[in-house]
Amino acid sequence: MKIKCLVVDDEPVARKGIARYVEQTPFLSLEGTCKSAVEANDMLHREKIDLLFLDIQMPDLTGIEFMRSLENPPTVIFTTAYRDYAIEGFELNALDYLVKPISFQRFLKAANKAQSFFEMQRQNLNKPAEAPTTGPEYFFIKSDGQFIKIKLADVLYFESEKDYVFIHTEQKRYLTLLSLKQLEKELPPERFLRVHRSYLVSLEKVELVEGNNLLIKGKQIPVSRSLHDTIFNTLIAGRLWKREL
Repeated sequence: MKIKCLVVDDEPVARKGIARYVEQTPFLSLEGTCKSAVEANDMLHREKIDLLFLDIQMPDLTGIEFMRSLENPPTVIFTTAYRDYAIEGFELNALDYLVKPISFQRFLKAANKAQSFFEMQRQNLNKPAEAPTTGPEYFFIKSDGQFIKIKLADVLYFESEKDYVFIHTEQKRYLTLLSLKQLEKELPPERFLRVHRSYLVSLEKVELVEGNNLLIKGKQIPVSRSLHDTIFNTLIAGRLWKREL
């Protein structure tokens, strides 16, 4: 099934260029082009659109303002001549962020990411419902000669340093001899993810993804380059990026 796309850009050359790229990509379907957010808004009320290629800087209503105005916006890939809007774009659940001039190679990388995202959505929808499993909501660690109860809901992230692991929680930091490999095996994978050789994070505590870093409670945590796309898709598929409009 093809991904239905709408291209929105006030610049005719840029609009035609993206439209041509869409038409050259077999799994994308060009449903229309618009020169303003107002035109795009009307189109979205008339047609089912899966993916927006949306310019940010447009007269009257910017792409970011337009996305914030939509109650149930489609998936978006922002296009712009400026990099300054990247953080705002990703805060709005942008799937990707293309800086003009856009090569077909870079466009195709974003399109492939979109294909993976929609395929994951379809698989999740078609997956039979499983009975919820309940496991312990806590674990014990031995630290300084004591056994300390750690609640999963309090954990922000685990940080490996040489032969030790620091457990960072909402309240304090604990030092333990547990290994990240052991923790990764024991913790529920739908709640905790290994993002780097030295970090295992609580997915629900992730506040921001920017480049190759995550942000949790003001702490920047590096993301392994080889895992970046997997982590990005996991966060989106898990609906952990909530829109606050």
